[in-house]
Amino acid sequence: MQCVHRSYDHAEAEIVAGLLREEGCAAFVFENGLSRLKWYQVIAFGGPLVMVPDACVTHARDVHDHWRRGDYCLDCDDRCPRCDGSDIEENPSYRGWAFFFGCFLGLPIWPALKWRERCKSCGHHWKAVPPDTYAELARQTAEARTRGHHG
Repeated sequence: MQCVHRSYDHAEAEIVAGLLREEGCAAFVFENGLSRLKWYQVIAFGGPLVMVPDACVTHARDVHDHWRRGDYCLDCDDRCPRCDGSDIEENPSYRGWAFFFGCFLGLPIWPALKWRERCKSCGHHWKAVPPDTYAELARQTAEARTRGHHG
């Protein structure tokens, strides 16, 4: 087994593993039970890992590269406000500090950094505005499907 993706975000690791499974690779998220119960310990160990068997590594890395480039993005997915790039991630750089201040000093800092995103192409940081409700998110998904995208 080899690691093809490491993330501080459990949901992202599950999405990558699901994509790899859909593309024919057996993919597993390691530490997924712990990340649901004690997320701060998973951060201390480097985050959830997406592992694939040795026979699938080349194909899995190819699929992962396509995912990183944005080949699986929908038209309604987030884009960078500066460069219009699609290689967007939640900015995990504060999570190590959140772990330190939260566990050792008892000072929570993550509410101030909620919904922070970063463009991997140009490095621009911004605070994204999440959909107001699940109904709005469902409407956006339905609109994307009617335009011919399947998700």
